[in-house]
Amino acid sequence: MEKETLEFPQSFTIKLIVENVLTDKENKKNIEAILMSENIQGENWSYKLSKEGKYVSYSIAVTVVDQNQMSRLYDKIKDLPYIKYAI
Repeated sequence: MEKETLEFPQSFTIKLIVENVLTDKENKKNIEAILMSENIQGENWSYKLSKEGKYVSYSIAVTVVDQNQMSRLYDKIKDLPYIKYAI
């Protein structure tokens, strides 16, 4: 089986699931700082609180220019406060 490769630039929606500890404003500020550090424009933000209110999910449309930028983005996201998942 051949390994699939992504073609860049690549546009997709990144979904972040964060524990509902910080305010929405604080979460967005933290996410925006990471996007800005990689010179990535986040668009079409959406926000959803989990049924029990324990988690908040953010969906953000982004475009990355290469595999290195994508890897750096996910590495930085892992360091976000209260992050549970990034898809």
